[in-house]
Amino acid sequence: MTDTAARLSVVLLITFLGSIGSGTFWASLFFVSTETYRFSVHANLLLAAAMGAAYAVAARASGPLARGRAPRQVLSLALIVWTLAALAPVAAPDWRAVFWASALIGSAASAVAFPVVESYLTAGRHGAEMRSAIGKFNLTWTPATALSLVVLPLVPQRPLAMFAVFGISAAGTAAAWAAIWFLPPHPPPHAHEAAAQSIGAAYPALLRAASWLLPFSYVVAAILDPVLPHRLAVLGAGRAAGPLAAVWMAARFLVLLLMWRSSFWHGRWGTLWAGGASLVGGLALVLLAPTLALLIAGLFLFGTGMGLVYYAALYYAMAVGHAAVDAGGGFEALIGVGYCVGPLLGLLAQALSHR
Repeated sequence: MTDTAARLSVVLLITFLGSIGSGTFWASLFFVSTETYRFSVHANLLLAAAMGAAYAVAARASGPLARGRAPRQVLSLALIVWTLAALAPVAAPDWRAVFWASALIGSAASAVAFPVVESYLTAGRHGAEMRSAIGKFNLTWTPATALSLVVLPLVPQRPLAMFAVFGISAAGTAAAWAAIWFLPPHPPPHAHEAAAQSIGAAYPALLRAASWLLPFSYVVAAILDPVLPHRLAVLGAGRAAGPLAAVWMAARFLVLLLMWRSSFWHGRWGTLWAGGASLVGGLALVLLAPTLALLIAGLFLFGTGMGLVYYAALYYAMAVGHAAVDAGGGFEALIGVGYCVGPLLGLLAQALSHR
């Protein structure tokens, strides 16, 4: 091991390629389940909840997996499994059981991979340097995952063509695997004295608060996903519905950019209060807005909350957790909880509506 942080350019390259794999994997799964396997909304909600649970459990396991062995080795294995999981439906398109296994195993493998990447990202960096690295990480994964929104509409509505999207996911994760060999076997040591000087007295409490807001933000996203197309149609969005639905992603990106280029937000309770209020206010506006303009304002507000909570939660997790794989695993597990609870609420709403 070295005493210097891992090369940021390599970590960001792995992040970009892995996020292409992640974005296309998650998006194509529900695309294929609906169009090819004719999953109902109920079946898709079950699949999403199971994937969220698998993600949460595997993320928590990433730290123990990395202890006693080289984290790069764990990352290598996770990316190999993830690549194979993405290719499995292509090899056996007629087997629904293979499709389910691919979804769960791929979700779990990605949940193991990202905490290791986050450890390489932050280990050996402190204070402003860590916040800056996290900012560049955020500005790398967000456009990479959004590429699926560009790719999927271009895919012909034929089964074999739709399965080919899994090939894009596999190519992304395979390329990320090739890039990890430019990393050292272990993240560099994270000097505890330097870390202590960079951690404010309120950081542990801020981390606990952010740990509640982070899964809540993903639950809110899961609530909005099925409702948004209907609300846009009712308010007359027409052909602009697709681009308008992405307003919250644009807002999130702008907030992440602002937080990267500033320092006012860290160590302050106001950041988390603003994030929570933006999430709740954005949800309320999207659900209740009487005009399209107010709905768009709600989407922007929601995206603002997503950005504030995500950036703060990741920074506090890695700062307080001394940049360990366990810290990244805890952060990603909370996202998995949100991925799981959101669809479960959808299933509950379905059940109540059919009583």
